Amino acid sequence: MIHNRLVSELGALLYWTMLAACTVGPGTVVTCARAGAEYGYSLTWALIFASGLAFTLQEGTARLTITSGKSLGQCLKIKYQNGASIYNVALICWVVSACVLVGNTLLQANCWAGGLDAVLALPGADDLEGGSEIALRVGTCVAYAVVVLALLWFDKTEKLGVFLGIIMIGMVTLFLIVVIKMGIDIKKFAWGVIPSLPDKVDTGAEPTDIILSLVGTTSLGFNLFLGGAMAKGRKIKSAQRGIAFSTCAAMVVSELILLVGAGANEREQTVSKFTIHKLSEFIKQFVGSTGVIVFSLGFIAASLSSQLTMPLGATVLIESVWFTRDRTDEEKAEGKVVAELKVKEKSGGANVEMEDRVELERKNTIMKRSVNFLMVIIATVVISTNVDRLVVILIAQVFNGCLLPFFSICLLLCINDEQFMGKSPQKGWNNIFLVIGVTITLLLASNVIVQKVLSTVLTEVSYRILLALGIALVAMLTLCISTSLGGSLLKSWGCTSCSRDAPSPPEPTVQLVEESYKNKVFEEEMEAQAGKHIGSEVSSEHNMEETASKQESPKKHLVVGSPNKHQVQMATEGHQVLGEVS
Repeated sequence: MIHNRLVSELGALLYWTMLAACTVGPGTVVTCARAGAEYGYSLTWALIFASGLAFTLQEGTARLTITSGKSLGQCLKIKYQNGASIYNVALICWVVSACVLVGNTLLQANCWAGGLDAVLALPGADDLEGGSEIALRVGTCVAYAVVVLALLWFDKTEKLGVFLGIIMIGMVTLFLIVVIKMGIDIKKFAWGVIPSLPDKVDTGAEPTDIILSLVGTTSLGFNLFLGGAMAKGRKIKSAQRGIAFSTCAAMVVSELILLVGAGANEREQTVSKFTIHKLSEFIKQFVGSTGVIVFSLGFIAASLSSQLTMPLGATVLIESVWFTRDRTDEEKAEGKVVAELKVKEKSGGANVEMEDRVELERKNTIMKRSVNFLMVIIATVVISTNVDRLVVILIAQVFNGCLLPFFSICLLLCINDEQFMGKSPQKGWNNIFLVIGVTITLLLASNVIVQKVLSTVLTEVSYRILLALGIALVAMLTLCISTSLGGSLLKSWGCTSCSRDAPSPPEPTVQLVEESYKNKVFEEEMEAQAGKHIGSEVSSEHNMEETASKQESPKKHLVVGSPNKHQVQMATEGHQVLGEVS
């Protein structure tokens, strides 16, 4: 018994490591190693914060999906269905989908850049020049494209993912060995845990860019939608343990990479421009050429794994918004009464519904393949042109870091909505962590934007940080005042007298809608008769059945007010319901 429980728990933990595999991609390797190489241990705190934020957001998304039975994308679609819309889809769903599509396309180019650097890290590959170098660069990008498109087309990503995960474990083990051999400066590491903003080095990137990149690569925005899809059919406690395990695993791997980069930083007298080639040379000092090969293969595996994940993450959201039916009549909240009558097969309703589902699935397949092809082709073309790959990776991470506050706010709004969380309302302490996390992401994103726009005016770093903090606080305050979020937050914290509670929905009533269903059936039959003649024999048979149905079925009444259990049971069995009649 205990053995079975252990095996089951281990399987659940391994299931959630997919999120860690999505997190630890080529962007993570480059960004963490670069952060260590350019700023030593001083940005360790950013990595720890990003990991805590990743757990808070992914756990919230999983809880929202498990409690409501809907993904974050579906919740947004339902929540804002009466607001501004385009083609009957809420405007915010268009914005979220566009952000995920653009962000994941940039991340896909980031994966291609990292994958090419991984190949060039192989011994002797970086020494090629001229036509040989061009052939290797273009050939590598095309090879990645062929493999990724083939695996996505035939839906064989899961089996390859296990194999790639094993190779990545080899790379992680390699980083651990290097860290053990080179040693750690405990004092510097301890100071690095304390939040600080180091001075910019001449050859390095802006520290604010690196910090936001660390947050963006560790707490990926599209992981909110992917994690929600993974949470369907799972239990909350199991999901929380799995997400915690996945987040801790990703943090440990990222920290090992940062420590190796910091070790390379300490070995040099002056901090020069970071490159993957320099990192591989540093690794070679401790584990030799064999270690460099293991590093390169692990880096390639991480790149390929992320190349497969980016299109999947984008299509998961789009599918949940546009290609998932919302059957609200069958998904009422607990305590509401559903009066459901089936349409007879002769009406053709079942066949029409089946045809609609087939057509919806066909369109969904076309969407997935189109998105896959578009993202892969863009990444292949861009990286084949020999652009600065470090710049591509930095832009992708910073852009997705700027998107993170937006996705976090969407989660905050939905998880505090009682129509989704009525069974298990958001607790006050959960909201405290979530609000703090969202505010800090707004601060980091605002700081980067302020630094890019006003760096010539606000030369003092402290002034830029204060301005960014003001922007973040004003944004959160405006959000709380302009939406029902403020009232929901106060209610979760026990301030019920101050909260702006929405009026409770009226008690459900038993509504027997037989006549409306008959009208629908009649209309469908009339439409069918417009295109073809129905024999008199079929018509008479239908009329006889309809007459028999009227004779056998007693007249139904509408009960006004909240029905009791006996009335509900009687209505369900088809008997007459006694009560006030409208």
